[in-house]
Amino acid sequence: MEQGMFIHSWDIDGDTDRLADHFINLNCNTMAVNVSYHHAGAADLRLGHMHYRKGAGTAFTVDPLDYGVICPAAQESLEETFVRLRESCRRNHISLKAWAVNSHNSTLGNQYPFAAVVNAWGDSYENSLCINNQAFREYVRNLISNIEKVVNPDSYVMEAMQWMPSFHGHHHEFMLGRLTPAVRYLLSLCFCNTCKEKAEREGIDGEAAEHQTQMLLKKLLREDTTYGANEETQLSHIWMEYPLLYEYQQFRMRSVTSLVKETAGQVHSFGKNYEYIPSSTPFDINTTWYEASSFRALEGVVDGFMPLIYNTRSSYKTVLSNIRLFNGATPVGMGMNLGRARYQGKEDFIGCIREGKAMGCGGILSYNYGMATEEMLEWMKEAYES
Repeated sequence: MEQGMFIHSWDIDGDTDRLADHFINLNCNTMAVNVSYHHAGAADLRLGHMHYRKGAGTAFTVDPLDYGVICPAAQESLEETFVRLRESCRRNHISLKAWAVNSHNSTLGNQYPFAAVVNAWGDSYENSLCINNQAFREYVRNLISNIEKVVNPDSYVMEAMQWMPSFHGHHHEFMLGRLTPAVRYLLSLCFCNTCKEKAEREGIDGEAAEHQTQMLLKKLLREDTTYGANEETQLSHIWMEYPLLYEYQQFRMRSVTSLVKETAGQVHSFGKNYEYIPSSTPFDINTTWYEASSFRALEGVVDGFMPLIYNTRSSYKTVLSNIRLFNGATPVGMGMNLGRARYQGKEDFIGCIREGKAMGCGGILSYNYGMATEEMLEWMKEAYES
């Protein structure tokens, strides 16, 4: 069984053989190295250093001739490092996965605003690119080809191959009204011209859906209408009362499915597997529709799901059971979080992983190598050994 960690490009730190040795010592046989990421500030606990990535982009130099309308920014130039990393991993029998973040890219959203999500208020989310935008879809295909040429991984882990939700952590986002599930969802819907035109071709009135969304947001933000445990059910009620919004959601899910099918086919043409992270935000597993992922439609399309089991209320059993309501065959892995505060203690963390392994988990990737405390790495080592 594959078990390992997500690793940022800056965690490689030059010596790939030493890195591979450390992974083996931690009972890891898999490394998911990031090759395309959003802007971030990450605390490296091993080096005692803050990594400030002020832009979103690739970890290798790009040639504009390899791209079309949209060309990514190169935040690092690690081509030779990736060659050494691939050799070190293969010598040590470590599976090397290329982990790419796609639609969550503020640098591209700022540089190519025509490709950004546009909400019902007419605002562009520069940190979220529209799944339906053809220039974005072409960019993703070109990025995958570039990754294959530069990194030549054993397989791919694809993140943000769906719409990002509103209030995902862009620069100092504020809202004094309650960001209930209904409000967050409605503000996540894209009503750019491309989406509305594509919806129209599929028989859905995008303009009317936009107007209904505007009207509902105005009502929801005028006063708090939630009580007790009705926050999630309020959104279900909205879909029942406004079926056009439900149709628009189905349209969004079809759009994501078509992009995943297209890119999975591309990866499969390389003879490699395509793992899919169904939600970049660690929502509960039965609310991944915020980002418009479909478990049912992707059966037979992707080679595995890698859900982020970051929520303390989650377990591999509940995640697997919910996915199996809609998808009976696709292997389901588990993306664990190495944040100490998420667990009651060592046995809680180890128990989560042991449960997954006992239930035939499709692979485990823990986040994240460079940001984890030594204590959490030791817990992970013990869990992976059992």
